[in-house]
Amino acid sequence: MCSAGPAYPLTALALLPRHRPFTARLRVDDQVHELDTHQLNIANGSHHAGRAIAPDTGLDDRLLVVYRLGDSNRLRLAAATLRQTITGPRRPLARTPFLTTRELWLETDPPMDLDIDGEIRGRSPVQITLEANALRVMVPTTFTDT
Repeated sequence: MCSAGPAYPLTALALLPRHRPFTARLRVDDQVHELDTHQLNIANGSHHAGRAIAPDTGLDDRLLVVYRLGDSNRLRLAAATLRQTITGPRRPLARTPFLTTRELWLETDPPMDLDIDGEIRGRSPVQITLEANALRVMVPTTFTDT
């Protein structure tokens, strides 16, 4: 179960009947990827919502991991949400529809608010990048880095 317990799947099931799918267009380098979905996840590293998503990526590889949860079909979305809640989406990047990149341009139809760690922080269209060493962490001098 994810670290939030049953909150994610229960919220998803409550919102699903009235939720509308959207089209996401992701421009990476000179390629455009178009996806119909109810939820698009963009993560920095190997975890999302407290769950491992891909064992072959990490916080320090400076790659964004982009994947959709389900597609525009509500039944497949419900099944994907249940599967992710029970087993997690962890799988190798090479065997999945994951997209990895250092930066991307995201447009959605219709334009949408951006939920960033549970807070609304902007609206599509948006350019998303990673900045090296952007987060400073204070630790005691006795901390052993592993």
